[in-house]
Parts: sequence; C-alpha cells; structure tokens
Amino acid sequence: MKTRHIMMAALLATATAAQAQFVAEMNDGTHENIPGTTDAAFKKGTDGSWTFGGKNISNISRITTMPLDERLNNYKAPTYSDYYRNISGWDKRRQWNLANVHDPSVMRAEDGYYYMYTTDASFGNAHTGHGHFMCRRSRNLVDWTFLGTTMPKLPAWVKPKLNEIRAAMGLGESTADFNDDNQFGFWAPCVRKVRNGLYRMYYAITCPGTIAGDGTWSERAFIGMMETATPWRASSWTDKGYVLTNASDKQLNYHVKPDDWANCYFKYNAIDPSYIITPEGGHWLVYGSWHSGFAALELDAETGMPKKELGMPWGDISAYGKRIYTRQMGNRWQATEAPEVVYRNGYYYLFMACDELAVAYNTRVVRSKNIDGPYYGIDGTNVTANGGDAWPLLTHPYKFSQGYGWVGISHCAVFDDGNDNWYYSSQGRLPANAYDDPYSNAIMMGQVRRILWTEDGWPVVMPECYGAVPQAPITEDELVGTWENIVLEYQYQKQCTPTMLTFTADHKVQGSPFSGRTWKYDAGKGLLTIGTQKLLVCRETDWESSPRKATIVYAGYTSTGKKNYWGKKTETQRHVTYGAEDNTAAFWTVFTPYLTSSSSNCEFHYSFTNYTDKAANWNNWLLVLTNGKERGESGYKEYFVLRADAYGWGDYATEAQRTAGMTHDYNWDTFGDDMDGAAVDMTVTVDGDKATMKTVTATATGKTYNYSYTVSGLPTGVKGTFLTMEKAHLVLDTENCGVTEE
Repeated sequence: MKTRHIMMAALLATATAAQAQFVAEMNDGTHENIPGTTDAAFKKGTDGSWTFGGKNISNISRITTMPLDERLNNYKAPTYSDYYRNISGWDKRRQWNLANVHDPSVMRAEDGYYYMYTTDASFGNAHTGHGHFMCRRSRNLVDWTFLGTTMPKLPAWVKPKLNEIRAAMGLGESTADFNDDNQFGFWAPCVRKVRNGLYRMYYAITCPGTIAGDGTWSERAFIGMMETATPWRASSWTDKGYVLTNASDKQLNYHVKPDDWANCYFKYNAIDPSYIITPEGGHWLVYGSWHSGFAALELDAETGMPKKELGMPWGDISAYGKRIYTRQMGNRWQATEAPEVVYRNGYYYLFMACDELAVAYNTRVVRSKNIDGPYYGIDGTNVTANGGDAWPLLTHPYKFSQGYGWVGISHCAVFDDGNDNWYYSSQGRLPANAYDDPYSNAIMMGQVRRILWTEDGWPVVMPECYGAVPQAPITEDELVGTWENIVLEYQYQKQCTPTMLTFTADHKVQGSPFSGRTWKYDAGKGLLTIGTQKLLVCRETDWESSPRKATIVYAGYTSTGKKNYWGKKTETQRHVTYGAEDNTAAFWTVFTPYLTSSSSNCEFHYSFTNYTDKAANWNNWLLVLTNGKERGESGYKEYFVLRADAYGWGDYATEAQRTAGMTHDYNWDTFGDDMDGAAVDMTVTVDGDKATMKTVTATATGKTYNYSYTVSGLPTGVKGTFLTMEKAHLVLDTENCGVTEE
C-alpha cells in the first residue's frame, strides 16, 4: 500500500506540472477520467482505505496521464436539459442534477466533494412534506447527486422562542399551527466548513401572519444553526437552536401597515445569513434582507452563537450587529438581499442580490479591508457610511442569440477549491412562456459559473455556465472570428441581448459597441483589450449551441462597474433559426442579433427563409432600423419598423412617409401561402440621411415579389438593424447576412 501511494504521488506531481488529468484503468477494463489536482485525487478514508479521484485504489489496475490539449480535443459537454419539468417531481429527484435549486450555498468538504444546500423551493412545490434544506454533492461541479434533506421538521425551539418574545411584547401566544410546516418558510441556508469534523449551517425560518392583526407589521423571522461532522450523511445535521431574530429600533411601535414598506417596523430582517471565518480566526455572521440593509454580527468561535448577549429585539439593538450596507439611507425597503461575504487577498467581498427575484434579480459586489466595513464600490462610493447602489454589476438577465436565456440570476454562493479557483453559483430562471410553458418562470435551475479576478482585485463572473472545459492555453489566433457581445447594463426586468462582433486577423473589431477599435491579447494574463476596455478570457461551454461544445468567453466591466461586457465566440452556422418552428412566437419576443454601423454610407444585408402560420398577413417578418443602441438601453431609438405586409410605424414611417416612399407588387389573394417558405433577400442602404429598404421575395412556387421603402431626414450617427417576427419563424443564411461599409 505504501509503495502504491508513493507511485501515485509521483504521477500526481507529474500530471499537475503538465496541466493534465489522470486516466484510471479499472480492473473491469473501463476507464475513468480524474482531474489532475492533488487535493481532489488522493484521499485516505476514515477506515484506512485509500481512494484516488474517489475510486478505491484496489479497483484500479493502471494510471496514466492525458495532456491538456488532448483533453480539450476529447471534451464532452454536459448534456442535461435546462427545462426539467418532466423530471421535477419528488419521485424523480435522483435525476435532478441541478434542477430545483434556489438560493444555493456551496462548500467543499474534507472528502473532496462540493456540497450544495438550498432554500425550500421547487417546481410545483415538489419538496413539500419531505423535510427541509435539500442537499446534493458533486466532485466536478457539473454532475450532482441528490442526498436528501437536512432538517426533518420545524425545530422545536421556534414555538417557545416566538411566544417568549411575544409575551415580552405584551402579546398573546402565536396562533400559528406549529405542526404544519407549510405555514413557515425555510430559506437561505449558509453552510461552511469550520474544520475537519465540524460544519455549520445557518438558516432562516419565517413565521406566518402579522404581529398583532390588521394594521400591524408582519411576524418576525429567525436565524438558527445546525452542525454536523459528516455532511455526506444528509440526515446527520443536529440543530443547535436559536441565533437571532428581526430587530426593531421602533420600540413596540409595530402598528405599521403591512404595505408601508419604506417605514417597516423592523430595522434588520433575520433572513439570508452569510457565515465567514476571518484569517485571524474571527467568526462573523452577515445577514439581512430588504429592510434597512445588512448587519455584521460577531460570533463565538466555539459555539457559533452571538458573542454578546443580544437582549430583547427592540429599542437598543446595537448588539444585533453593525450595519455595513444600505442601498438608500432612510428607506427600509431596500430591494437588496442575500449578502454573501468571502475573503481574498486582503479584502472582504460583499456580494448581494438586487430587486425582485423572479426576473429582475441581479448581482452586485462591494469590498472592504475589514469585515465590518467600511465597504466601497468600484466607483469609490462608501456604501457603509453613505449608502448607495453597489457597483460593479456582475450578473443580470440576459439572452444570447440562441435559446431563451436566463432571468432571476442571483442570490449567490461564492466559493473556491482551495487553490484560488473561484466560482459563483445561483439559480437561473427561464423567462415566461419559454418552451411554450406558461409556468416556465417557475423553473429554477442551479448554475455554476467561473469567477476570474481583475488586476486590481475585483471579481468578474464569466457569462456561460461552468462545464469543466479543460483550460488549455488560448492563443491569439483563436480569438479571430465571430463573437456575440452582450452589454449587461441595469434594465429592470429586461433581458440584455447580443450584438455581433468580428475580430479580424489585423486586430480590428467590427460591430457595436466596439466597431472601429483595435484589439490585442496578452496570453500570459488571459487578458483581451479592445481599445481601452479590458476583458478576461477563458474557455467555457457554449451552453446555447446544440450540441453543447467548448468555446471561448470573455467578461469585464467599465471603470464605474455599471456596464459589464459578456462575450462568447461562435462558430458561424450557415443556417440559424429564430422563432419556434411551429410558428408560435409572439410579437416582439424573438430577435435576430443586431447589425450596427457607425458609417454614414453602409448597407445591411439579410438573406433568410420566412415561415408563417398564415393566420394573418402580418404574421411574418418585421425589420427594425435603430440608432444602434440595444433595446431597453438608455437612449434607444427606433427610426422605423417595417412589416412584411407593406405596413410600418415609427418617426420615419408615418402614414404620409409610407404613402410617398413604399412600393410593392404583392398579390394579397395569395399572400399568406406565398410567404410561407419564401426566400427573402433584403438590403437596407444608408446614404447620409436617407435609408432605402429593398426586398426580393421568391416564393416556394416560383413567384417573385418586390417590396421597397425609402425615407429621408434621418439623424446622423450610428445605425442598427435587427429582424423580429410574429407567429412566424425565420431561417437566416448567416453567410449572406452582414454589414458593408464604405
């Protein structure tokens, strides 16, 4: 056994230095790929047995290494579906992988596994009646095994503690049914490894009803704590009881109407705990949701309970923590929640979720050299002393050109592997009516994303979900080609969408927002610079392609942190479909990527096949000419929208302008049939202040129609175009779509 250990250690050192992974040949002839990291590969069990990459070494006959380039060439992307409704039930939980995840907390345990714990939330409430705080684990952050729930029922301490506080307030006992767990909320667990053999989970429980009936504020919440020595046994957690509750600085003046949000009774909301152990060994809890902001409370290291006596939760509540963040001074309805605090290289980073959770959820971060502040945004704002929006913006609802994209991306866990490789995990929700499902926004998919760090120490969340793509060095030549770029900029409840970029071999960029700038790449730092904008680069999974495959992505934000650029390289497919093939796409819901030009003399060209449900003449393609800004972006302007059926609107498509500038030779008696399967060749020519649209439509039966529109007086500056559709779908010939500039 000792000899095998030494041989494996030598192999391990060789593989790690060569950026490789192991291939273990098992006694039964099968092969298993094992990541080449010391911490993950070799373990001694409590029973004295040895494992290698989670495999008992007695079952391994031979170990070899696979170079990184070969791993990349043989990469197989995750295949599980993001739309999991057919396996959402409790009886299918062994198939969930990352389905039914909300408010995840992730930590790495001494057995080499990552453990994820989540809020009680699932599609159709599949978890109801099966305990609380679901747990799953993974070795590679891609494949997750469901282990079970960690709390069987409402803790016994909740009823007496609630009634103890109510009695001290001069109130009667709570009328809640403490035997009915469905009346209570079980939210936002935070789990940390304290040391080998000790793990702690802080959790929130919300109580039903109001404090004293109509005209009073809602009942309080609690934060409690559990411990275990064996997180791989989901049922092994032992409840340690009450930690703290909502605190109010309004004495007993709880007669605040439940909809008087900005003046709510409680200062601090006992929800969303984040537990951190400082490098000096201090133990702290940061908590809060929506009310006056986040508070930091020091804990006793041995017990995990507050270091100071808290006292009653009204009046002098200084013992309940120090406020370290508020979005707006004087407003108790902050629209911020889910603090997550981690430490790295001299700074404490406070991540947070902003706005409502179903769609608008977005992630921000600030940092401090002290756990209890002051915290600063990247823009220099002291958000502890003065309050204010937190910048930079890290995640936001978005959509690449394919797929439905994601909304509600926040309430994150931030964690590392012990080797300064950092990750971000949260739920992502599908937008409404995705997959023709009216309840698709209730799909809560767990997601993991890679975090990279800027030269001055700010975290950047990468745009695609983590797929364990081998990180072979990226060469400059690989960056040449077509990219999709999304400008993540705060837009309430709106998905940010892409424009198309081309990086040329002579280091020029074509396409908004970087058109005309030059690019350069520092391979040693993995740093792409476009003009003055710095972007971090890595390999990741192209989650929207079918099948999924490895690609290259970038991310980076502006100096104020208010814009975050997410990009991925795309392999140009000759024919790409936009809109559901059954022609159910609703009006203004599906869009082709932007084409943009800053030239006053340019031509936009589209070649596509149009399909329609034929129920109405307007159920076809639409063309939009804009000022080059993205939909929903500040200053966005549509000059005109033109429909396939010779109609339009906008400041430059008024009835008078259409009468003067629009021509066509359609046959309205056969128009519906003609447009279904028709090949459309379209050009939009911009010449100074004049724009001319021309389309030649070739029907499936051999007819040809011409349709044109010309308008003058357009403002100077950048122009942009995109196509959309209603009850139709378009198949673009991408090799014949683009922009020509003079």
